[in-house]
Amino acid sequence: MKSSSESSGLQILLFVSAQPALIVQIPGVLRVAHDLAAACPSSRIIFCTQNRVFLDRWQVCLAELPWAELPATNNGRALSEALDAESPVLVLEPNGMPDTRGLHAFVAESRLYAAPSAWVWNGAAVAAFYPRASQLRADSFQGALAPPGARRLPAPDGAMESLTSPEGASRVEERLFRSLRKESDGYLARLDRTLSISLSRLLIRTSVTPNGITLASLIIGLVGAALLASPDYWTTLLGAVLLWTTCVLDGCDGEVARLTLRTSRFGARFDVVADNVVHLAVFVAIPVHLARAHPELEVWRAAAALIVGVLLSMLSVWWLILRRPKDPPGAAQLVYERVASRDFIYVILVLAAIGRLEWFLWAAAIGANLFALSLWLVSRRTGGR
Repeated sequence: MKSSSESSGLQILLFVSAQPALIVQIPGVLRVAHDLAAACPSSRIIFCTQNRVFLDRWQVCLAELPWAELPATNNGRALSEALDAESPVLVLEPNGMPDTRGLHAFVAESRLYAAPSAWVWNGAAVAAFYPRASQLRADSFQGALAPPGARRLPAPDGAMESLTSPEGASRVEERLFRSLRKESDGYLARLDRTLSISLSRLLIRTSVTPNGITLASLIIGLVGAALLASPDYWTTLLGAVLLWTTCVLDGCDGEVARLTLRTSRFGARFDVVADNVVHLAVFVAIPVHLARAHPELEVWRAAAALIVGVLLSMLSVWWLILRRPKDPPGAAQLVYERVASRDFIYVILVLAAIGRLEWFLWAAAIGANLFALSLWLVSRRTGGR
């Protein structure tokens, strides 16, 4: 627990009560841990536990965290003895949900001082920062929150929500649901985000997993593409409706993963692969439908141009955007992410309803190639590689 490779990282000490407050069926302390781990990638989360029940029950939610355990029964020893003495320590109030940005600002300001600092909210210390763990002399968690002689820094309004009150817990839950909306959502796909969030609220109460939702979305999408290729009008329209259903489920898998703290690299990659497989199946199904329903139309040249453009667009989006997920997106990148989203399914649904999918074929054959070309031109102009 005190390896040299870890000595420069921030140690975050979280106390786990016997019955931790739940936020959307997940302990609030776990949500705090995930938020802080995302905001401070080099940190270590240290759970001060009373028994192994908490850790054993929530193993899935702990999988992506750099965590360690510190038994609460410390036999009167200073907590610092169990920590890396030269690394900084952040101690948090166990029954609150801090605003991550506000807490990050507190830590940044506290690093300027050699003495410990206390973050004060509503007259009480809700966090304490120690530049070195060796300065933490308390033998209890409450004592660690109130270091003697600490510099008291006031927390701004809204910096903390109490999880012990129904009102505070409710505000945290609503904030969590609002955070599920993404800036990169397509201009039309924002419409089904409301539906996906409502469905996700129900799915988190079941045993379904995020990867299970992705698999269901993939299967429904492939079935929808197969039906879309039919020459029959109503079958084609049903296929378009199933593809729209896939759009809603495509939002649910990520939402359920974030709500239940079951995000993973595999899940994220599986989601991207499933989306691309369905998209390719759709772009193959449309010319097949047109060739079967309207054999007098010349569709294969446009189909070849469409497939080439789609493949180039997928590779370009991956190379220029998705492979650098930690880079903050600029205005141009957000526009491209929205255009590259699942908005086109709405166009397909409308054109299938009026029997004019050939309009999509010709427009997309040109548009996909122009999209890939413009993405590279904009990337070069903005310095992307």
